Amino acid sequence: MKKIKDLKLSNDPVIKLRAVLFDDSEEEIKDKNKKQFMTTESSMLNVIFEDNTSLYLYAPKNYSFDGATIPFGIGKGNMKLAIPALFHDITCENKSLVDYDRKLASSIFKEALLKCKVNKLIAEDMYLHVELYQILLGNWRKP
Repeated sequence: MKKIKDLKLSNDPVIKLRAVLFDDSEEEIKDKNKKQFMTTESSMLNVIFEDNTSLYLYAPKNYSFDGATIPFGIGKGNMKLAIPALFHDITCENKSLVDYDRKLASSIFKEALLKCKVNKLIAEDMYLHVELYQILLGNWRKP
């Protein structure tokens, strides 16, 4: 696996909370409860590797995501997690972007946590939990 040297955002993805509205259907409510966040602007994450190659991850406008599925509510509501969770969800939903490399997806998540000034011990703990979850339930095999 390539080692990450740096991460750069093209612009602020502008993330909003998806509130349940009075006239939402049951399906819309279920979707909003599952994926509570949505981007209102597109953004690009440039993952720069030590060999100076790059990987670009695109977050489109109106992309909805869950904001970090964290067991037992650890860190839930911490907005430092929003951008790392956004790009981790993108890699998990589109595994081919990282050539089905689970460890790379998890490493991008950890580096993004650190860039968002999450405590190093908490970032490491979250990384390990994400790795464990992805090993057990992530289905990272190439089709």
